[in-house]
Amino acid sequence: MSVLKFGKIYDRDDSPFLWIWYYDANGKRHRESTGTNNKKLAEEILHSRIIEFQSLRNGNKTVSDMPYAHFSAEFLKHYKARYPYETFKSHRSAINEFTKFLNFAGVSRLSEITTAVIDKYITYLRESKENRANTCNNHLKNIKTQFNFAISHNLMKENPAKGCRKVEVNDAKKKSALSPEEYRKFMAIAEKKYSHYYPIYYTFIHTGLRFTELIKLKWQDVDFENKVLWIMKPKSKKKPDYVSMHDSLIKILEDLKNKSKSEFVFTDENGGPFGFRTRKIIRRLKSILKMANIASISTVHELRHTHCSYLFNIGMNTREVMEQMRHTEMRTTEGYAHIFRPEANRKIKKLERLDR
Repeated sequence: MSVLKFGKIYDRDDSPFLWIWYYDANGKRHRESTGTNNKKLAEEILHSRIIEFQSLRNGNKTVSDMPYAHFSAEFLKHYKARYPYETFKSHRSAINEFTKFLNFAGVSRLSEITTAVIDKYITYLRESKENRANTCNNHLKNIKTQFNFAISHNLMKENPAKGCRKVEVNDAKKKSALSPEEYRKFMAIAEKKYSHYYPIYYTFIHTGLRFTELIKLKWQDVDFENKVLWIMKPKSKKKPDYVSMHDSLIKILEDLKNKSKSEFVFTDENGGPFGFRTRKIIRRLKSILKMANIASISTVHELRHTHCSYLFNIGMNTREVMEQMRHTEMRTTEGYAHIFRPEANRKIKKLERLDR
């Protein structure tokens, strides 16, 4: 059967190179730049792609020779179209770092990426880049996700990252939060100096919502009657989830709704929705922290830490805190328990009686 039945070379007005289309291992039409304007070379690339994907489809080949740069671009395109921007951005950052390492190691194709190569990459992150253990493990998790995507598209049969061992976590960054005294100082300045952002920071601290969850929150997601906020696309969960609200927060949100002309609960100062790249909330946060002379936190996400620590502070047990924070693992919740434990402090104080 003619090669033209399975693919073709063509020109594009927006590219100096020849392009090819062919059917991949899933039988889906695929487009790719050949990186050359030499027709003979382009024909060789097309022929190799057709033969390769036929072999992958028939099970005669287990790993594609596709350039990693082309594969990672397809992977990112897939994630950008289906997942929140923050998730896409995280994958893009990890891929950029991995690509730099592969270029340094002289590895360019999927078939050249083995368990040994990935192990060397994690060692490089840990020793040469001096990244924390959690950062290294996040990179490993990202690579596993990439190659699971490759498996689902018949580009490889086994995930090379599966045999890599995680880095033992013994250097995790200490989680920080506002103390009750710092909280009162912070909110007083926010209300006085940046009244538009006061309800935003108040909701952050009193619900523990993640940044993207908060800026995407709509009025239809606020259930005033049952005192819950619905999160329609929670992180790491397939179904909508919710967090509980208390009456003071409900009062603030009701007042905000009466003035609102937007479908979104929180808007920028012009009344428009916050974009994924918004920095205004972060700049205002840093300004308030500076005015209040608070150094215990420095990021918006640490307002979520603050909420979690206060849940322990009011006597909620670990399971209850886990449900309110919507953590998927108990150990994640337990990582916050050390921040404020006044009850434990009061009890341990009784040991001073030994000195009397």
